[in-house]
Amino acid sequence: MNGYTAAGRSIDMYGQGTLNTGLSAERGPETESAQNKGEQLAERRVLFMGLPRSGKTSILKVIFDGVLAYDTLSLMPTQQRTEYRLLTGVTVYDFPGIDDYSDTQYSVTNPEIYAGEHTSLVFVIDSQSDIQSSLTTLFTLMRVAQTVNPQLPINVFVNKVDGLSDELKQDIQQDIQQRVTKNMGYENLNVAFVHVFLTTIYDQSIREALSRVVQYLVPKHGSLETILNSFCSKSSLDKVFLFDVATKMYLATDSSPTYSPQYIFACQTLDMMEEITYMCSGFMATSEEDAVLQRINVELEGNDDLFIYQISPFLMLLCVGSPEIVRQTSLLEFNGSRVAKAIRQILPC
Repeated sequence: MNGYTAAGRSIDMYGQGTLNTGLSAERGPETESAQNKGEQLAERRVLFMGLPRSGKTSILKVIFDGVLAYDTLSLMPTQQRTEYRLLTGVTVYDFPGIDDYSDTQYSVTNPEIYAGEHTSLVFVIDSQSDIQSSLTTLFTLMRVAQTVNPQLPINVFVNKVDGLSDELKQDIQQDIQQRVTKNMGYENLNVAFVHVFLTTIYDQSIREALSRVVQYLVPKHGSLETILNSFCSKSSLDKVFLFDVATKMYLATDSSPTYSPQYIFACQTLDMMEEITYMCSGFMATSEEDAVLQRINVELEGNDDLFIYQISPFLMLLCVGSPEIVRQTSLLEFNGSRVAKAIRQILPC
């Protein structure tokens, strides 16, 4: 399997502990050979589909392989189904671009790929290309998919919105949402599970959108949310994310509303910590106990601070709270250790 690896490096900042940024080699991509196309898909899966050149492969390459956004311009079209495995057991499948609906991957003769309560569909639309052709294909897919799975979540990524004004972005998003809703109403399809996101590979919108898709497929998602709700309440925090270190996606969060600036701030802080880690590579975490408390004081516009507690080399808690709360390191470290122990019993770390 073509995965990715990185040496685990750790640093001691403000005397508060160490950060290990080792990446799992088990979560890289796998490309199917022709003889394996009939192989059963993973139980918990996200199906990435769209027209050729819609940008779906670029999205996954940036998130999972760490490819720079500008380097995706030279990517060749996807010819075979490729899979990316997350630590939580969720597998993301990148399907070749749909230019012929008679292809057996998408035809009505193979509807079982949409079945299952832990399946989610992502359809990527190029906002700067022929939107009508994309929607026509999407409507056909929805008709087939909801025939076998009426509760299938359908997530529309309106991609390549970089360079568009905020007003135009909102107009495109609302137009697509209305047209999808109207079409599904005509065909008596379930519109309750349709979500539309604005994305571009040049910012964190792709990670935030895919996080919102994946978190509901994570095993025992409700239990994780309950644990994080308790952590928030007992520690007086504003927001808590459970982050996958390698992809910078959040796998779970508390039930309070999630605002993009909070997530972007958390991602930027992780990027900064990763850069410092590579520069200061003289220290090395030798055991799980070395990955403990890490606190960084970075102010948001609302004068909030970020508290980070590492659960394992692959998972960490990122907590947003007021400076007065974040300074209570003893309480946060105690609560964080108990939350980390509970999460380790649910997810493989």
